[in-house]
Amino acid sequence: MITKPQTFLEKYRSEHGSEIGIACDITANLIGVVYYDLTLRRRYARVSFVGGEITPMMAGETLIRLITGSMRELGISASSVREIGIAAPMYIESSLEQELSPSDFFLPPSVGIFFVPYISAAISGRFTASLLTLPDGDCVAADFGRTFCAALKHDNRFTCASFSLMGAFDGTGLESGMPAENGAIDAVRRDSDGTIVYEVVGDGASIGVSPAAALMAAEVMLKTGALDSDGIMTDRDLFYIGEDFFVSQSDIRVIQSDKARAAAALKLLPKADKAYFSGEPFSTAAGMKALLKLGGFPGWCREAAFCRNSSEQGIILCLEDPKMREKAFEIAETAEDITETLIPKFDEEYFDCLSFPEEI
Repeated sequence: MITKPQTFLEKYRSEHGSEIGIACDITANLIGVVYYDLTLRRRYARVSFVGGEITPMMAGETLIRLITGSMRELGISASSVREIGIAAPMYIESSLEQELSPSDFFLPPSVGIFFVPYISAAISGRFTASLLTLPDGDCVAADFGRTFCAALKHDNRFTCASFSLMGAFDGTGLESGMPAENGAIDAVRRDSDGTIVYEVVGDGASIGVSPAAALMAAEVMLKTGALDSDGIMTDRDLFYIGEDFFVSQSDIRVIQSDKARAAAALKLLPKADKAYFSGEPFSTAAGMKALLKLGGFPGWCREAAFCRNSSEQGIILCLEDPKMREKAFEIAETAEDITETLIPKFDEEYFDCLSFPEEI
């Protein structure tokens, strides 16, 4: 995981309306802040922070600095901000609830701070926010992050499970891993002449490898025989992407374990006609295809709809409509966490899913 702090600011529009909502999504290695125009109902700008682990001790201070600094740079006045919505892992959210107030952001006392409620200690408010984005009807939903969270939606009720991962899907377990923000390598392929070609988010200098790119690199290695089905790199310990970045043998082990845990969890859920995936592996369509070819989810999910981050949109829905906040609390209160009942079968499935396919 990259450890040098990096901040990125992107402005989508030249102007905004009189009311702004701020959606904050916090993961183990990323703080993303979206400025949402409540008047015109569209995203106005986004600022993100990556580099190292996001801990409860530094999350609040970093979030305050990120918002106050970007508001000043974007020319957003304190009087235009109506509310801040936050989704985060439970151990971070519980700390921030006690720590943050509007005055910390130099905002009027009338500005509300809303935290998306978590379902359980392992199933955070981020997943609750993600579930808010699902369409009507029965389906399976999953978020591939530092924790793998999955849910079966049936008759508008949710049955959920979660399993801790090693960091392949958010980049925390990869030596040069990072989210697919500016500077991240987000695509890797092998040309017909054998040259390894890669693409970078923002078309600038690369500073790390996204989870999607790491999965694509593993796919290339399997195709060329540089990686066998047991997860052993056969002719070298490093697969270089350009001159500065690589996927290592330890990275492959992390990918191998996490793809097996995700596949095992999904195999234990009943099949559904529709599936929806969210997470860094899906920052590109090629990342989705690579994870499928590596065995990261069962074949019945191959037509799943996917996006990089559904949690951000779920927070925005809560900022737009108080009824969505009520729905978030309803989901958190009524969802059933069946993780403990799945663990005995999960361990068996995990070992069955551990090997990479012989041919892809």
